[in-house]
Amino acid sequence: MTTREGRRGIRSRGQRDRGTKGQNGEARAAGGWPVTRVFNPCEARIAFAATLVLLFFSVLSLTARGQASKPADQVDQATQDVLKELGPAATQPAAAPAGATAQTPPEQTDEETTVSWRQLIVLFGWMLATAGAVGVAGAILGLFVLLRREALVALAIPQVVAIGAAIGMRLGWPTLPPALGVALVALIYFALSKRWGAGNWVVPSFYVAGLCLSFLIIANHGQDVEDLQRLFTGVDVAVKPDVAAVAVPVLLIVGVVCALLWRRWLLLAQAPAAAELAGLRPARWDTLFLLLLTIVILLGTSSLGVVMVLSMLFLPAATVLPWVRRIPAAMIGGAVLSLVFLAIGFYLSNTMRWPMSQSVGGAGFVILAVSQLAAQLRG
Repeated sequence: MTTREGRRGIRSRGQRDRGTKGQNGEARAAGGWPVTRVFNPCEARIAFAATLVLLFFSVLSLTARGQASKPADQVDQATQDVLKELGPAATQPAAAPAGATAQTPPEQTDEETTVSWRQLIVLFGWMLATAGAVGVAGAILGLFVLLRREALVALAIPQVVAIGAAIGMRLGWPTLPPALGVALVALIYFALSKRWGAGNWVVPSFYVAGLCLSFLIIANHGQDVEDLQRLFTGVDVAVKPDVAAVAVPVLLIVGVVCALLWRRWLLLAQAPAAAELAGLRPARWDTLFLLLLTIVILLGTSSLGVVMVLSMLFLPAATVLPWVRRIPAAMIGGAVLSLVFLAIGFYLSNTMRWPMSQSVGGAGFVILAVSQLAAQLRG
């Protein structure tokens, strides 16, 4: 083979790795997933800058309402009072005076039960809207978290966010700005650790640091400790309209951005060498993905708690993956499943008097186990 022929062969292989269209009109990466054809190096910069601007304005809006917000425990108490009024105990008549004949309370009709559910949906409307947005965005990003095998990163980010929230509680500041600052520092460190090849110990170390330092920072501050515990267990009944008005559109925009860039995430996950040959800069795209993931976890954790966010991030995507062969179908199926999990959890939490976040996570896990078992039996 001559030198010219050798160069031509190398060039043709490079074009195949870049994902140029073949006979079927669409290139495919390892595992059969379709990948994109052309990459523009400026796209990463534009998407990264737009995401930063979006994050800045969302944090600015949430911070502005921070001082005017009521404490979460007051909101929870008010919600509990309303729930008592809506519950069956409130419909029972008062105790009869001595000597009076006890009467059986009238049974509730279907119409009364329907009205009760309507009142509950109206009462928890902002929470349901925020949880639905977290579910849609979390299901889309969670799909690529699983494909990229970065589940531990998604578990570590909420712990890092808790460190920033603890700093804000200790200093008497709004918790969101310190949480954002600590999360951005951790995000940059995660991105650099992948380039250094140190991700195998950096991410677990940050996870342990978040668990320990967040509580050490506010040690011996009773109310702050309770607030931090509420952050982990979920404050889903305390979502206010101004919080939801900022969180819902930002979360939906993040989900749409991630969905539009699905070919890039897939290529980076399954064929990083081909992505680099195609002109991509994997480090920049990895940083952008981690930034989108951090926005979802940060907004979801500050408004609903860690349990709800992690449930929506992992369970819908893991449930739908065995049954689909294409990424768009997986994203749509995961988003729909997240809303199904939310509806089941809302029903269980009001009929069984269970916590909302744990009801969603428990229902999602049961459906996930059934899905995986059925997929194994089918295969």
